[in-house]
Amino acid sequence: MKYEIKTQLSVAIENTPGAIAKLSDTLAAHDVSLNALTVSENEEQGKFRFTACDPVAAKRSLEENGYRVEVDEVLSIRLTDSKGRLAFLANAFSESGINIDYMYASVSEEGSGSRLILKVSNIHLATHVLEEILVAA
Repeated sequence: MKYEIKTQLSVAIENTPGAIAKLSDTLAAHDVSLNALTVSENEEQGKFRFTACDPVAAKRSLEENGYRVEVDEVLSIRLTDSKGRLAFLANAFSESGINIDYMYASVSEEGSGSRLILKVSNIHLATHVLEEILVAA
C-alpha cells in the first residue's frame, strides 16, 4: 500500500446532456490529463470531482472558461484489491475518530491494483494512521 496527498478539484455542472463533454473538452484543450474522477448528481446539477496530472493548469483552464472550482486535499491510496481491505481501512480511521466524507475508487480486475480516493475529516491524522498500518505490516 502506498499513499499520497493529492489536490482534488470539484466543479458544479448542470445536469444536462453535454455538460460533462464541455468540461472535458476544456481540460483536454489545455492538455490536462485526469488521474481519477467521480460525478454525482441531483435533479438540477452534478458535481464533477477529479484529480489531475497538473491541478494548477486544470484549475486555471476551468476558471478561464467560467467554471467555479473548489479545491480540496484528498488521500490517494494505491493498494492491491482484496476482500476486507476497505473494511480494514475504514475501521482504522473510525477508531482514530476520522470521518470519511466520501470516496471513489477503481479496480481493473479482482486481485489487481486499485486506487482509492478519500476525502476525510482530518487528512493529517489519516496519514499518521496509514503510516502506523505500514509499519505494522
